[in-house]
Amino acid sequence: MKKLIIASTAACGLAIAAAAPALADHHMEAESYAMTAAQEKMYLDWSAEQRMTYQEWPIAAQEYYWTLNDTQKNVWWNTLTNDQRVKIVNMVPEQRMAAWQSINSQLSGSATATTTSTTSGSAKINYTSNAMVQPTPGDEGPPPADLPICEPMQQDNCINRGAV
Repeated sequence: MKKLIIASTAACGLAIAAAAPALADHHMEAESYAMTAAQEKMYLDWSAEQRMTYQEWPIAAQEYYWTLNDTQKNVWWNTLTNDQRVKIVNMVPEQRMAAWQSINSQLSGSATATTTSTTSGSAKINYTSNAMVQPTPGDEGPPPADLPICEPMQQDNCINRGAV
């Protein structure tokens, strides 16, 4: 009986030793940025979808996220796609700063010199009315040049009293 216990213990030990490299490899795939206690608290306050999205990012993106200010974090989550996020992370610091300036100017509506314009500076816009007269059955024909105010029960070729 003693030999059976020793043999089964040895077999379990070998099985654990054989599984250890596989577990270590799996752990390496699921490795993520080591958060501070404050960051972990914020992380736990996120929705399940945000936590899952965060875990899918490369470690460099996870680490970079925590360097963003509150405005940038808001844009990061609500405006950018994962591809855009990773592109920003892969930029050198000067490019990142320029990218954030561009993002902020686009979101604030003030386009910078990086946008191109197809109109010339001397173009003049003329706004005109495009009102149409639709003929109706029993219509009295085209209205006169100066339309009178409608009399009671009059519906054609006059200006509605409410419009005056």
